[in-house]
Amino acid sequence: MNISSSNNIYENNLNELKNGDKVNSLKAKKDEKALKEACQGFEAIFLNSMLKSMRATVPEDPLFGKSHGMDIYTSLHDQYLAEKISKESNATGIGEFLYRQLQDSL
Repeated sequence: MNISSSNNIYENNLNELKNGDKVNSLKAKKDEKALKEACQGFEAIFLNSMLKSMRATVPEDPLFGKSHGMDIYTSLHDQYLAEKISKESNATGIGEFLYRQLQDSL
């Protein structure tokens, strides 16, 4: 690469930055990513609430009984499952639905 081509690349990038094209596109990508993460987070909260309600319907385990430690463990496990399900699969589709609905407002 010679100096003149480097100068041309620099000038082109400088002109694009002056026009704001790259800045606006980077901001839009950042906003879309933040919206996607927020929608996945909402889906995780919804799934966690659903798992908590489902677990409340299951009878108490006679072998281990009910303890504070077991409550913490099941709560953390439900939270982990909710986050994993919302990120890795489209099980409920709530996050994707919200994203499509809110994407136009960016």
